[in-house]
Amino acid sequence: MRWYILKRLILVLPTLAGISLLVFLTIHLVPGDPAQVMLGERASAESVAALRAHMGLDQPLHVQFYRFFKGLFRGDLGRSLRTHEPVTRELLRRFPATCELALFSLLLACSGGILAGVFAAVRRGRMIDYVSMVLATAGISMPIFWLGLLLMLLLGVLVPVFPLSGRLSMHVDLEPVTHFYTVDAVLARDPQAFVDVLRHLFLPALTLCTVPMAVIARMTRASLLEVLKEDYIRTAWAKGLPERVVVVRHALKNAFIPTLTVIALEFGYLLGGAVLTETIFAWPGLGRWLFLAVQARDFRAVQGGVLVLATLFTLANLLADVLYSWLDPRIRY
Repeated sequence: MRWYILKRLILVLPTLAGISLLVFLTIHLVPGDPAQVMLGERASAESVAALRAHMGLDQPLHVQFYRFFKGLFRGDLGRSLRTHEPVTRELLRRFPATCELALFSLLLACSGGILAGVFAAVRRGRMIDYVSMVLATAGISMPIFWLGLLLMLLLGVLVPVFPLSGRLSMHVDLEPVTHFYTVDAVLARDPQAFVDVLRHLFLPALTLCTVPMAVIARMTRASLLEVLKEDYIRTAWAKGLPERVVVVRHALKNAFIPTLTVIALEFGYLLGGAVLTETIFAWPGLGRWLFLAVQARDFRAVQGGVLVLATLFTLANLLADVLYSWLDPRIRY
């Protein structure tokens, strides 16, 4: 098992190197001049050329990539052209907000999607099956920005149950320790702050989790239906085992591998979808920061943010590979 994990970690390294190269080339091949954007349209050609030389943009592309890769190994992604702060510091400041939102959304998506898929498979052809699949199709079809605005109108304006923006109310005092506000509220033993954090999390997390929840529900249903046809499941039914034992202990574990693949892929979707969701709900995370960086043509910030999100997506798939071997040891061979 340890050798399998080590081998998968080694295989991740060239993937991360390729991601770094792809992110660098993509950013530099996009039309436009960051120096011109920073100085404005009326800036003289001499001022633009001087700023390009100061930022190293006048150097050949391979020299710029070498400097970028060298700084990457030191954890130095340069300074943001918009805020003049180190990109690494900006990422560390905003990463907990995005990660907390993505994990809470993933929790909602997995719990709702797996339950809906299991009930739809066990009650195939009945009303609950049709309702679950109709809701799953609707969840896949809804655009994030439209659903977010609709939830804000319904649950934030017409029925003001949840706040519309931010991570914490102004009247709640919470000392940030980990910058994961749910964890900080638990460490502070402050139930009022914990409830307030969850209230701020709910609307953006519900907006973000609809598509993953629908995909997980459909995959769980399809996989479970295939497993329920196997001979060992019929044997378990013939032995008179309770339905809960047959479905959960015997069928669901073997049907979970395709679902686990979808969950790992959907985690990447949650990180990417956070750009829209955080912009709609003014969530102070990586997504909103990236949106502002793209508007300002801040290529260093965009490079760092995209690289972090791509790395997290790769590590999520690595974790899924390791869990495959735990669910079915034959996969290691």
